[in-house]
Amino acid sequence: CVTGVQTCALPICNRRASEFLAAQSIGTDADGGFLVPTPLANTLINLLEDYGVARAECRRIVMSAETWSVPKLTEHATVMYPAEAGTITDSDLEFAQIQLVAKKVAALVKMSTEVSEDSVISLVDTVVQSIAHSMAIAEDQNLFNGVASAINADGIKGDASVADTNVASVSALALEDLTATTVAIGNPVVGAQNCWYMNPTLFHGPIRDLLNAANGNTLADIEGGQNARLLGYPVKFVNVLPGASASTSGDLLAVFGDMSLGCYFGDRRQPNFKVLNELFAVNDQVGVIATERIDIKVANPEVLSKITLS
Repeated sequence: CVTGVQTCALPICNRRASEFLAAQSIGTDADGGFLVPTPLANTLINLLEDYGVARAECRRIVMSAETWSVPKLTEHATVMYPAEAGTITDSDLEFAQIQLVAKKVAALVKMSTEVSEDSVISLVDTVVQSIAHSMAIAEDQNLFNGVASAINADGIKGDASVADTNVASVSALALEDLTATTVAIGNPVVGAQNCWYMNPTLFHGPIRDLLNAANGNTLADIEGGQNARLLGYPVKFVNVLPGASASTSGDLLAVFGDMSLGCYFGDRRQPNFKVLNELFAVNDQVGVIATERIDIKVANPEVLSKITLS
């Protein structure tokens, strides 16, 4: 297993190391590409879910085509109270459309053939972890902060439809701002699994100080610290959020709500590996490439709220 990662797939990769090495040395694919043994691809997917929040928390949509659409009811029927024999006014249902469009995400690592031949097991582990870490960060960045010309340009941070509680600075954050954020989602959906999403430095720093300053803390509370819960809801840590160091206007400090109801993660093609032998042969290098086709969208912003710097 990889240190600090809850997966047992990598030992399987180690047992298949000889097959990986063989795949690097016998090229038959017309484009110089080879599918890496299945355990490696499975390990990448497992690590992505361990490292990232977006893939694990959003509602996963398996896309059967490049574009996936579903209608969303935005206006319900209107109830009237007509007098006897009075006219009943009709009302219309209004719909919007949620659309996911698969976009490619890719990472390429090159290495010398000497390294791949002499250190294949540790190198494969390192490449898998590095690519998974980078892809997970990219997915989370698109979901929370938005990335221009990528998967989601606005993210939750830039979505004006998500209820926003503004604070002047991190040091100005108060318990009232936290309660206002929980109330901002209005009447919660029955069965919603609401959570807080924030950087660990924000929770273990300014928010912990707020909780410690509240009346009623005992020595045991202070010695034992706080569980990752806030106002009765679990806290999930998101490293791509700026946290306690946030200082720029518009910085996203925290998100509250049920991510599985609010956001869709479209999966057109799960992450896969290829080993490229011939492409970099002139430099006596081997390439390892990983790609996926996904989309990430805030589909139901009304079930989410956020705290940002004003």
